Amino acid sequence: QALGLSAEQVIEDERIKEIQTGFDGKSIVEYHKTYPTLQDKFDKKHVGGETLGELKARVGDFIYDIDTKYEGKNIVIISHEYPIWMLHAVKDAMTRKETITLKEAFDEFIMTGEVKPLEFARLPHDDAYELDFHRPYIDEITWKENGKLFTRIEDVFDTWIDSGSMPFASAGYPQSDEIFHPGNFLLRGKGFPADFIAEGLDQTRGWFYTLLVWSTAVFGKAPYKHVIVNGLVLAEDGKKMSKSLQNYSPLMDLVEKYGADSLRYFLLSSPAVRADDVRFVEKTVDDVMKKIVMKLENVISFYEMYKDDTIAPADDSNHVLDKWIIARLHEMNRDVTNGFEKYELDKASRPLMDFVDDLSTWYLRRSRDRLKADGHDKNAALATTRFVLRELAKLMAPIMPFKAEDAFQRTKTAEDELSVHLTHWPKSENVDDEVIVRMAEVRDIVTKALEQRAKEAVKVRQPVQTLEVKVPVTDEYAEIIKDEVNVKDVEINPNLETEVWLDTTMTPELRAEGDARELVRVIQDLRKAAGLSQEDTVVIHAAYSDEFAQILSTHGDMIRSTTRTQEIIKVDELPGEDVKLNEHTVKIVVQKV
Repeated sequence: QALGLSAEQVIEDERIKEIQTGFDGKSIVEYHKTYPTLQDKFDKKHVGGETLGELKARVGDFIYDIDTKYEGKNIVIISHEYPIWMLHAVKDAMTRKETITLKEAFDEFIMTGEVKPLEFARLPHDDAYELDFHRPYIDEITWKENGKLFTRIEDVFDTWIDSGSMPFASAGYPQSDEIFHPGNFLLRGKGFPADFIAEGLDQTRGWFYTLLVWSTAVFGKAPYKHVIVNGLVLAEDGKKMSKSLQNYSPLMDLVEKYGADSLRYFLLSSPAVRADDVRFVEKTVDDVMKKIVMKLENVISFYEMYKDDTIAPADDSNHVLDKWIIARLHEMNRDVTNGFEKYELDKASRPLMDFVDDLSTWYLRRSRDRLKADGHDKNAALATTRFVLRELAKLMAPIMPFKAEDAFQRTKTAEDELSVHLTHWPKSENVDDEVIVRMAEVRDIVTKALEQRAKEAVKVRQPVQTLEVKVPVTDEYAEIIKDEVNVKDVEINPNLETEVWLDTTMTPELRAEGDARELVRVIQDLRKAAGLSQEDTVVIHAAYSDEFAQILSTHGDMIRSTTRTQEIIKVDELPGEDVKLNEHTVKIVVQKV
């Protein structure tokens, strides 16, 4: 009546009634409680009800039907919230995720009495009313221009012939020979032949083949110099990924969960880049995130705690750890560069994980005390760490571009380019193989010594007196072994039957030092539990025996400096539980100064 319409102009249509929940006679609250998310409502339905997908299908059928019947007419559609929401989703041929996102932007998609415009144009869509430009859906799209009806041409030449002509047709040849001309050597060579092309294994009989046929037939030469052929990524069970089987993880869900870099590394380092099939296992992507992204983040974060932008770039540090990590960097540069030069993407990618592990679990861990100290050695460690991180960012940029950019931005100097992706590829330097071999021997010695400790149930914090090793090691490497194994002396014994022998005989002095180191661990744990930063200074109140007082007298300086303790105050009684060390029992309270 308000619009002046007659009763004959009002048409009732069952296709735009509200969603049928199947909860007839019950509160709508029960429906929302049973299916709390929009995703649930798409996937599940009550007996006698329908899913959101089924609702979308019926309103889609409605809007396309009336668009055909009432061409050129203005139509008022009166319905409920969910059908009107779905009409807007159908209008833009939205995916399920886009449809859900559209609704989540509103508490109520449309209010009672509210009017929303619905400007509609037919789009190619599948049965779920999602955009699809493939046949047969594209065949349904027509339009009129100047009274003429335009439709898709049904009979076309094999589309592979079109794709095979790409190198010269994309340049306008033969209609235009300004860019590509077979008679002009300079112009003909512009982008032809291609340095490399890349496609899936299934294209060897399609695009690769027609490219080759066209080019050799017309111009007498191959259109490409190198080919990268990728295999198929299969589901974890070895079956082909399929929408009907739902045996795959949605791509963007993986990216949001693990990051695009982790997924890129998994693919680039997999057999898929050698035209072999690979089973997609989500845990592998998770491993990449933990072993590369998170470890590298820990290194950068630790560097940022102690960085000093006034320190000069890394020079020839004499510290063996600095020489080793730079040698490893050059070694990785050589291997990554060789891999890329040979178009072997897996060989270019895989060295990255081993290097990040070396950087995190050996170089940084062995350099922590250097970075916390002051003086030339700290500066050398900081400068080396910054240099390595910046060069690493350049090498990983093609493989993990986002983390590479992050690392570069957090370590670059004012003289560096704005982005890692604007830098030149690092030059490959000579690799110091000697330091790499010697450090590998040291790490092997450490591993075997720690295995012997574990076998004899001697804690790492408990110092021991002597470690005998069969291979010769210089003093600078011996110092690393001493610190890592917690041993006083490293002696060379070429007559050993095994590679290492650890003397675990305990003396009172060694036991006392072990208790002192255990006390350091306890204090550090209490600092952490109290939420203190590494820069905070504390005072310690402790209840301990007269025997333990001798240990504090001997090792007090080490305990105070390591734990940033200003003073250890002895008291007779303290609340709380006793702390058991190796040989003694104490009570401790940590108080921030």
